[in-house]
Amino acid sequence: MAHIIVAIDPGVNGGIVWSVNGDPVECVKMPGSDIEVCQLLADLSCKAKDAELFLEEPPLFAGKNIPGSAIGKLMWNTGVLYGAAVAMGWKIHRIRPAIWQKAHTCGTKGDLTTTQWKNKLKARAAELFPAVDVTLWNADALLIYDAATRRAIN
Repeated sequence: MAHIIVAIDPGVNGGIVWSVNGDPVECVKMPGSDIEVCQLLADLSCKAKDAELFLEEPPLFAGKNIPGSAIGKLMWNTGVLYGAAVAMGWKIHRIRPAIWQKAHTCGTKGDLTTTQWKNKLKARAAELFPAVDVTLWNADALLIYDAATRRAIN
């Protein structure tokens, strides 16, 4: 039976990464509309009888550097993705950012700027996925996928 693992960074500039039965990963940018999100998940659901989603949860505290509009869209995307996955009967793992980040050797953000931290995560994803064009939009999803396949997160 085919098994698909899907890892998602639901941010406006996030990405979706998946692989069926361990084949090379595929990546797409977070779709722009709810209908496109649901259609993509429905298409992925047709690729395998058994689907497992690793969905990054929005932060509980956004802080002063993240605008409310970005958090609003992140929450909305998360809800649409979660609802679509539930409707299709997928096994869902909701993963906090700190948990999947701990599964990698990047340390913590600490005193780094957001740009420096994101570039550090991107560099780690590029090490792990040399055949993939790693970008800022797919780096987090790739790292979530890696941690999921290694069962470093659940």
